[in-house]
Amino acid sequence: MQERGAGEVRSRTDQRRTKLSIIIDIIPSKSFAHRAYLCSALSDHPSQVICRFTSEDIEATRECVRALREGESVMECGESGSTLRFLLPVMGALGRRGVFMTKGRLADRPLSPLREELERHGCRLSPPGTSPVTIEGQLTSGEYVIPGNVSSQFISGLLTALPLLKGNSTVVIEGPLESSAYVDITTEVLMKFGIGWVKKITGDGCCYEIPGGQMYQGPRQYVVEGDWSNAAFWLCAGVIGKEPVTVRGLRKDSLQGDRRIVDILRDFGAELRWDGSEITAFPSRLTGTEVDVSGVPDLAPVIALAASVASGRTDINNAGRLRLKESDRLTSVAESMNALGARVREKKDKLVIRGSGGASLIGGYVKSWGDHRIVMMEAMASLVCEHKVIIRGKEAVSKSWPGFFQELERAGLAGNLK
Repeated sequence: MQERGAGEVRSRTDQRRTKLSIIIDIIPSKSFAHRAYLCSALSDHPSQVICRFTSEDIEATRECVRALREGESVMECGESGSTLRFLLPVMGALGRRGVFMTKGRLADRPLSPLREELERHGCRLSPPGTSPVTIEGQLTSGEYVIPGNVSSQFISGLLTALPLLKGNSTVVIEGPLESSAYVDITTEVLMKFGIGWVKKITGDGCCYEIPGGQMYQGPRQYVVEGDWSNAAFWLCAGVIGKEPVTVRGLRKDSLQGDRRIVDILRDFGAELRWDGSEITAFPSRLTGTEVDVSGVPDLAPVIALAASVASGRTDINNAGRLRLKESDRLTSVAESMNALGARVREKKDKLVIRGSGGASLIGGYVKSWGDHRIVMMEAMASLVCEHKVIIRGKEAVSKSWPGFFQELERAGLAGNLK
């Protein structure tokens, strides 16, 4: 395994640009890293996963897969939902007892209907809402049924575990699969590690047929691509701030659903331009729009920030699953942005934002809610605040980007933070 230092930030002038551009070398994708480390650990000959950056969530997965390979039963998941939800079915498929230690809200985040499907196929789990989360028993092959409107991590965990069983299995997705991009990432990584599957459309849903008795066989090296979820905050900074921001290291054809941020910001009227693997976001006048975030829930804080300084009304729709994140993000987004002077109204499964029309927000004290993406939203909001922004508990950002505030400093964008 190989890590390098945090991303590089500097300014440069391109021959085709007249304005100075801040350059961000984006960190690797957390979604791809989780899957690559787990698949590598399940291989007879582990791959060298090249991930030039780490975070609390990635470290949780790395520590758990080390424990997996060394035959240990106790696994430290921290607050990483991916780590827990991927490894639960894997431990069941291996017939091993697993004791998953959790922090924060992780033990309270739902495991149903994954829990019921694992128990229906031979495993026993600890009661809901308790920590540690334990599993024991031998998972059996067969048909697994998961609704399409729940966490895609349940589906990804099953797709990773079921090839290890002797018999064939089917994962049936009932109804439209909301976070389909995350499942696509899983199947892409599985394919890189020699795992086969067949996807079929079934009415308004789909199913995955998974042959049993497969063996994980990874490449010598696996390079983790850049992270669109974190890049979204920097692109937003370029759009709402005073200087263009160029983000490097992203795949334009990535399977990551959060690449939609480019189209969403353009729907607001923002100017963004591609140049090879670089994309530049330019300061823009924004107009409110409607956004369905059912497939990209992690983008909601970024969208709310852009909407807060746009002209007119923005509706962030189909956002009910945000209540089950590291914080209740419908509440934390609304209360944090309102504390800074925005006008955000929280509803049952949506946010309604009345933009300032380009006028500055106020600034002031906000709390982190223990949520890394809320911290990033609040920090970037300082770019459009009249007074300084003070974030209590900003260390929560370490869950996905420990060096985030150092990057802001290097980029010269931290001047309004205290």
